[in-house]
Amino acid sequence: MNVTKQIKSKHRVTEFGEVNTSFQTVENIIDLVGNEAMRYDSKFLDPACGDGNFLLALLDRKLASFKGKPCKNTTLCEEKLMITLGSIYGVDKLKDNIVEARIRILKRFSEAYAKLFDSEVKKHTIRSAEYIVSKNIIFGDLLTLENYESGNEIIFSEWLFSNMQIKKVDHRIKDLLN
Repeated sequence: MNVTKQIKSKHRVTEFGEVNTSFQTVENIIDLVGNEAMRYDSKFLDPACGDGNFLLALLDRKLASFKGKPCKNTTLCEEKLMITLGSIYGVDKLKDNIVEARIRILKRFSEAYAKLFDSEVKKHTIRSAEYIVSKNIIFGDLLTLENYESGNEIIFSEWLFSNMQIKKVDHRIKDLLN
């Protein structure tokens, strides 16, 4: 796994308190949840996701559950992959981190999709993945509950799939905390 260095700049540490978690610490923390990290439908939120180190490690563990299993029903496998992608959430208050996290997650998803189906990734699947990541990896602040991109309250989307039809159900964070 390619994890970024822990400190990008002294300014970012001073101004935003940004220090990236080391690869080993990420792995140790994810180990604490055991097999839950490998379930494709288990939901995880990183409230200060930075450029996505935890999210990538979680995605890797979830995608590992697909390896070595033949895909007899392509539609069902694609649905499970999309549920996997839709089960990780992150928020960060630095725009460049969000851009980088989204890019890294989409790249890893696309690579896994291509390997699983031994083919080129379908354009409609990538468009759906981009949309899911744009809603799940949020430029905002969980302390103030503000989504900086929309100027509104942070909303988390739950993704439901049936026969490759995606249904988005939005949840206000205040409702999730009660």
